[in-house]
Amino acid sequence: MTNLSSDYELPAGSVRSWRRLTASPMLAIGVFIFAVAVLLAIFLPILFPEGATRINLAEALRPPLTGWHLMGTDQLGRDVFMRVVAGLRVSFGISASAIALALAVGLITGLLAGYFGGWTDTVLMRLTDIQMALPFIVLAVAILSVATPGYLSLTVVLSLAAWPIYARVVRSTTQIERHADHVQAATALGAGHGRILVRYLGRAIFVPTLVLSILDLAAMIIYEATLTFIAIGVPPGTPSLGTIMAEGKNYIATAWWITAMPGLAMLVVISALNMIAIELRKDQRMRGE
Repeated sequence: MTNLSSDYELPAGSVRSWRRLTASPMLAIGVFIFAVAVLLAIFLPILFPEGATRINLAEALRPPLTGWHLMGTDQLGRDVFMRVVAGLRVSFGISASAIALALAVGLITGLLAGYFGGWTDTVLMRLTDIQMALPFIVLAVAILSVATPGYLSLTVVLSLAAWPIYARVVRSTTQIERHADHVQAATALGAGHGRILVRYLGRAIFVPTLVLSILDLAAMIIYEATLTFIAIGVPPGTPSLGTIMAEGKNYIATAWWITAMPGLAMLVVISALNMIAIELRKDQRMRGE
């Protein structure tokens, strides 16, 4: 039987919880698939910097599994697999940046609203309600249609879709945890607001925000590809999943793989992220957090 004292040696979680998580086949598969996708997206463009852009008209429109072309080639003879990997790199970078920005805004908003309550809660939550009332796609199209296409503008727009959810989740968790015995004891001993918010309430919101961040990463990948597909996302010429699918739609009858392969890559990565989030959420419920 596991010694209970060892469960608190790791600040981010217990040894027992870690063993339970790694024992889940679904979690292991999800982590493996996502890890492979991230490693490919990071290192393959470094090892083959021209792999996604090299044009070879003699190899144009080759079907998958032809020669060294695992996913075939596009209308310019560019390797679809290399372009998909480059597209994943762009999607991961933009999506992770958008989630980091949304998480920062949502954490601050939710902690302040849930901890202090009163007029602070009212004002911040009304701002959150206003943001949530705006349809994201309509807002994104309106902003990106007039803004200069680029990574920064796309990241900011994507973060607008996520931060209200983080704010609400953090607020509800904070409202519950601020009345817990250990928080009340820390307050009675003279702990300041900053210490309570970071040391005590921060731990309580870690798992819910982690699960939400993983789910949002999958959603951001879809949003980024959608906006890029309609030519208001990343700068023109950037290898992106949306760009590849947009270029391939004109060849869907004769070269289906140009559009299908980026979509398949998105499906696999998003499925892996959902598997991870489901298992983490299941473990959270088992621990009664």
